[in-house]
Amino acid sequence: MNRSVSTTTPRQATRATLRTALLLLLAGLALIAPAGAGAGGGRAQAPWPPIPDGFLFAHYGEEHFDDADGTRILTRVIDDTIAFDPALVTMSGDKDHNGLVETLSEWKRLMSAYDDAGVPFFPGVGNHDRTAKPGFPDGIDPTGSLQNYMDVFADRPYPFGDAPGYDDPAITPSRRPAGDPDGASSHYFVDYGPVRWIFLDNSCFSIINCDPLQNPPFPDAEGNSGQYEFMASAAAEADSEGRLAFVVMHMPTQDDRPGHTQPTPLPHTMGEGSSPDNQLFEQNAAAAGIDGVFLGHIKGQWQYVGVGGVPYYTDGGAGGEVYVGSAEETGVDSGYWHGYRLIDVEDGEVAYTDNVPVFARGPLEVDGPKSIRVGERAQLGAVGQQPTRAGPDVKLELREPDRSASNGDTLPTPAYIWTSKSQRVIRPVPAKQEDPRANPKRQSTSGKFVGRCPGTARAQIKSGWKRTTKKFTVKSESGPIVDRVERETRRLVRGKRRALVSVKLAQPARVIIKVERDNKTIKTLRSRCVRSPGKLVGAWSGYSNEDGRAKPGRYKVTVRVPSDRKTLTRRFGLRVSR
Repeated sequence: MNRSVSTTTPRQATRATLRTALLLLLAGLALIAPAGAGAGGGRAQAPWPPIPDGFLFAHYGEEHFDDADGTRILTRVIDDTIAFDPALVTMSGDKDHNGLVETLSEWKRLMSAYDDAGVPFFPGVGNHDRTAKPGFPDGIDPTGSLQNYMDVFADRPYPFGDAPGYDDPAITPSRRPAGDPDGASSHYFVDYGPVRWIFLDNSCFSIINCDPLQNPPFPDAEGNSGQYEFMASAAAEADSEGRLAFVVMHMPTQDDRPGHTQPTPLPHTMGEGSSPDNQLFEQNAAAAGIDGVFLGHIKGQWQYVGVGGVPYYTDGGAGGEVYVGSAEETGVDSGYWHGYRLIDVEDGEVAYTDNVPVFARGPLEVDGPKSIRVGERAQLGAVGQQPTRAGPDVKLELREPDRSASNGDTLPTPAYIWTSKSQRVIRPVPAKQEDPRANPKRQSTSGKFVGRCPGTARAQIKSGWKRTTKKFTVKSESGPIVDRVERETRRLVRGKRRALVSVKLAQPARVIIKVERDNKTIKTLRSRCVRSPGKLVGAWSGYSNEDGRAKPGRYKVTVRVPSDRKTLTRRFGLRVSR
């Protein structure tokens, strides 16, 4: 029996309006914040990656909220994903240790934050979500009971549970068909806009072994004899409707971690690498035209390409303790870190997919030089403390992983961006492969900045909703910056362009020349970094910034040369006649 719920796009417009209102509110609050607030670190008003105009989805797994730091990490993941306002959130399983009623119920309580925010979420089944029989360690019983799971989540919206579909004006509720068995489903699909999400259950260390333990049971109402047939028919229907087909399941088909010392020396896949389903699933997924497979089971972040070029994403950093053993280290070069994935679907294809870290409260640690010269480059770096206290300590460097390692191509880059907040003083140096969403004039993933003009500079790094600013100085050379500033005229006839002032620079500097009246800027004549010494002239023809003729009367011409020293300021009187 196919379980489905279809959503409609008006909800996107509603959410976009609410998001705009929220950002305007945040901007207003920023204006009244105390001076210096957020200088060291805080919550970014506009996150990185940027919230797209298309359909945004979030995915993660390995919540394990009952691990040492599980609740602390998971609540940060929940809060951050809600802030991105995704269309849908999916999870690939392992909510707790052993599928007990009390722990599954607590997981559901934590997830109620999505209900409060109006964000629909749908989970899959992990091996630790099944209740192991006596004598089996938690999560190791391949025939563990799903009864607690079915009972605890029976009241979730259909098609996952038995309750009516989401009561939201932007979501078309699905009706539960007659004859549908009681209890939450272990496999189902959900349609949202351009994507069909197909949830499969391989929590028994195999898809085939899980088929007899499914709810609804097989054969289903459509005649599917097992999950492979269910996937194929659901994907074919999605293709006929012009939708992408994504699969969510728990165990990956490949494990490219070096060493495999945790939790076993074997690949942490279906059957610990021994199940034929690893190869069989990849073949079936390629044949069905699956566009992406979203996984968990391994506690960290990896990605790989399977048969037929199908992308596989292992996002198991939502709460469970990352593995630390003889061959494991935490951080970007290992994949053992905490976060979630965002998937941006635009024009019927995946435009971007990002791994977004979660961090503890407090600023990121930013290092780099305190000062540079004009033309000199500064390399900045940043490290964030993840929300870990009782378990393995995880500090995450915000940079690309080392691609020279044997598994370097399977390691995702954590989402981050460096931004120049003083573009006339410093400019970012583009990375070799720059993120196309970055503004090249002020943003880069490289962390490199070049000094352009003397002055105090600020560089900001953002990752998800975390931001921290680094201040440093672009130093002037010894000796004077300005040789002289001279008035060129005292009078101006409107419509006749004349030089008002001249500035002779002894070294590179930023020069600002403005015409002012009653403390208001009428015309900005210059505001740029002059890269070489020499004479600079500010000329005007008597027209304002709004292209209107300036009224006759008295004006002031102000020259400012800001730098790493005290700003040089000169003012001259000017009379404008008809």
